[in-house]
Amino acid sequence: MRGRYLVIAWTTVFLAATGTIVVRQRRAHHVQQRLNALEQEREQLLQGRAELRSRITALTSRDVLGPKVAELGLRTPSDSEKVDLRIGRAP
Repeated sequence: MRGRYLVIAWTTVFLAATGTIVVRQRRAHHVQQRLNALEQEREQLLQGRAELRSRITALTSRDVLGPKVAELGLRTPSDSEKVDLRIGRAP
């Protein structure tokens, strides 16, 4: 009878260890899927950020702002021109 109980005990230990390994592997698989989804989302956000920066750069260029400034009656000073700005005191 001792041999039977020893076999049952070792089988129980083996199944418990195997079950633990399977559960950990499943959790790791789910965590890996979540990490992959977050990495893809981060990559999309970085691409969107780069696109927005390029659009901002294009919209603030001299070619775009020049005509708008000219409509206001302003002009772009030359490189050697000195412009003094006077600011009045606040009351």
